[in-house]
Amino acid sequence: MNIFDNEDIVQGYDGSCHAPSSAVASSKKLEGHGKEDVFAKRIGGGVVKGRKKPDVIKGDDRYSIKGAGKNVQIFLLAPKKGKEVYGSKHPLYKFQIAGYNYKKFKFDNGGFIKKSLFDEFKNSADKTIEWLSNKDNFRFVIEKAFSDGYDANKLVILEETDQDALVYNMKDVVDHYVNSNYEVKVTKRAKVTVRCDGKEIFYLEIRGSVGKIGYMNHGVRSPALYSFLQENLTYDVVSK
Repeated sequence: MNIFDNEDIVQGYDGSCHAPSSAVASSKKLEGHGKEDVFAKRIGGGVVKGRKKPDVIKGDDRYSIKGAGKNVQIFLLAPKKGKEVYGSKHPLYKFQIAGYNYKKFKFDNGGFIKKSLFDEFKNSADKTIEWLSNKDNFRFVIEKAFSDGYDANKLVILEETDQDALVYNMKDVVDHYVNSNYEVKVTKRAKVTVRCDGKEIFYLEIRGSVGKIGYMNHGVRSPALYSFLQENLTYDVVSK
């Protein structure tokens, strides 16, 4: 029997409006690395390889640079690493594995989806709402994603290399996220979003592109992040 004769198998969404391709994402990362060089030169610091991406160091401070125009990929977690970070019984790991199973089937079968796998994926996403709504749990995720346990103690927003850079204290950023009036929701395509005052300030999304199937992206809509911080926190300016 052809699997496509099964009523559980249907043509899926082509993903054209979803996350960028691996090639585009890699290009954006390279652009970001250029901003680290620019910022390091401004403050007389050096660029060092971070656990997730290069950072800038000067004295006792370590700066994480963000400056993407549309989306900021803060932390991309492979399924194996997801188990290490969250644990095999954790709601976020179960969400990641359910997403992997759904995305892998779709990738292997020319864009066709298995509805029962999507239902498992969506259900696992729905179960993250209660967990992330707990502020202590949310703090764990935000600390890990933004700072890796404060490995970087400063967050820098540098949208363009010819603009001023805004420098925030990383603990202020994390505290602002945790103490905000945030709300966790799940989209119809099983993307977990965190919103505050009408802005999408954080999201968890499972990727399905070549070489990244099942990777969980901890991300942020760039304009929302920039305004969420600038409108509520104090910052230092490093001029162009």
